[in-house]
Amino acid sequence: MSFDGNIIRRLTIEWNDRLTGGRINKIYQINKHDLLFLVHQGGSKHQLLISTSPSYARTYITNDDYEKPDHPPTFGMFLRKQLDGGILRAITQVAHDRVIDIQIDKRNELGDLTHKHLILEMMGRYSNIIVTDDTYKILEAIKHNMPFDGNERTIFPGAIYEPPATTKFDPYDNDMLNAFLADPTNYEFGVMMDQIMGFSPIIVKEILHRFQTNDTPIRDVFEDILHNTNPTIVHAKRDRFSHIDLTHVSGERETFDSVNEMLDAFYHERDQIDVIKQHSKDVTTFTKNYINRLQNKIDKLNNDLQNAADRDQYRVYGELIQANVHQIHKGDTTLDTINYYTNEPVSIPLDNKLTPIQNSEKYFKRYKKMKASIPHIKKQIKEASRELDFFYDIESQFDYATLKDIEEIKQELADKKYLRIKPVKKRKQTPNYDTYKDDDGVTILVGKNHLQNEYLTHQLARHNDVWFHVQNAPGSHVIVRHPFPLSETTIRTAALLAAYHSKMRQSSSVPVDYTMVRHVKKIPGRHPSFVRYTDQKTIYIDPSDEAIKQIKKA
Repeated sequence: MSFDGNIIRRLTIEWNDRLTGGRINKIYQINKHDLLFLVHQGGSKHQLLISTSPSYARTYITNDDYEKPDHPPTFGMFLRKQLDGGILRAITQVAHDRVIDIQIDKRNELGDLTHKHLILEMMGRYSNIIVTDDTYKILEAIKHNMPFDGNERTIFPGAIYEPPATTKFDPYDNDMLNAFLADPTNYEFGVMMDQIMGFSPIIVKEILHRFQTNDTPIRDVFEDILHNTNPTIVHAKRDRFSHIDLTHVSGERETFDSVNEMLDAFYHERDQIDVIKQHSKDVTTFTKNYINRLQNKIDKLNNDLQNAADRDQYRVYGELIQANVHQIHKGDTTLDTINYYTNEPVSIPLDNKLTPIQNSEKYFKRYKKMKASIPHIKKQIKEASRELDFFYDIESQFDYATLKDIEEIKQELADKKYLRIKPVKKRKQTPNYDTYKDDDGVTILVGKNHLQNEYLTHQLARHNDVWFHVQNAPGSHVIVRHPFPLSETTIRTAALLAAYHSKMRQSSSVPVDYTMVRHVKKIPGRHPSFVRYTDQKTIYIDPSDEAIKQIKKA
């Protein structure tokens, strides 16, 4: 990973300038892996993000907005009790490793000054957040390592914290570095990775590239890597970042004034996507599984319907048995005769334990049962298809959902008895729809799930507002808070939002219908967000991420 000891070193330098002496004003545990510390220092407010995500373990000062949970998890509550209101006294890197030690002073309930350590281990899927007292006795950690689990270290309340063990040397130890560089056999990727602390594979490749292609002395290459800073993201098929320019990687370069700014830019979208994936994993899995169940159910019902459509065969069998009673003898298992409807030979299976009349009645009974089942099967197919449409709609909503949207989706599924979630007592809130302003200053509202769509279209919107929706596909209800006529700018902006927040967001030339809200009606027997509409016009639009970013979100 690019998040190596070199990045950590620059972060601690920047943090000491911006955070040391600051007061922790609030601590939020955003989800299972991510924490947000609000730090006030020198009249400025900073957001320190710390994440132990298995996909993107990281930490930096961020300007992004994060949705804070109404009820923090247990670890978040512990941090508030131990560190909220504390003063950041010092921020140091442990050797050149991916470990940061933040020293925090806080007065306890009795007014006595206590000293705590907030230790951040940024080590990919082994990342951890650990709180200790001034003697490094562990008070709590976001992840526990027990000795009987086969781990090298014990991370558990009461144990003494020890940094990760390593046999690598610190490259800022000049004697060790000089001894290493004195041996040319060490100028290999595997050797450097095995022996130098805090160097990621991408930095080792950069060192070897500069040494081998630029005819630069190896010592000069190391000096540049260790002591210079030029935070850069290289945009290519796979974006990469580092505290220096990666000359061995081709692509468009974007430079930054600080490592924090670079990390904030790099993880901006990845961060939101990762957080939402973590938070919605259970409900997305449930939705996919339920869709598969419904599809299998509909396939089975269609097979039953097809079999029922062949019911006349059993009626004919019953008639032919009655017409040929004299040809059936005791013990016969088949009746071979001519079907007088088709003039073709037919072989009818018989139950030799039954009389001919009983066999005939058996076929008539099967015929009547299948005939009676057809309306019931068709009704079940209709209901299952409607339910499938509902879940297809739910599935499409995950593509553009925020954390609050996910909570609303979960609540909707719980209200419909699909999911069981822990009940939370809270006052009724307005659904979390999005509000935009186009270049003409017109307000545009976007619903991102069934609850929001229903609220916008059937409760909030005025009859002469204009309603937009992608044609023949699941998607958002978009309300323009302005009557006809609309400017081309407003029409295109609303259509773009409708196309982007739909199942068609990856398509081009997406048809979007629009009409006055008065022409949008609920479908009886369906969820209120499913509607029919008339008097519509259609515009074709190409949705894109860049175009959406340019629309002003109110």
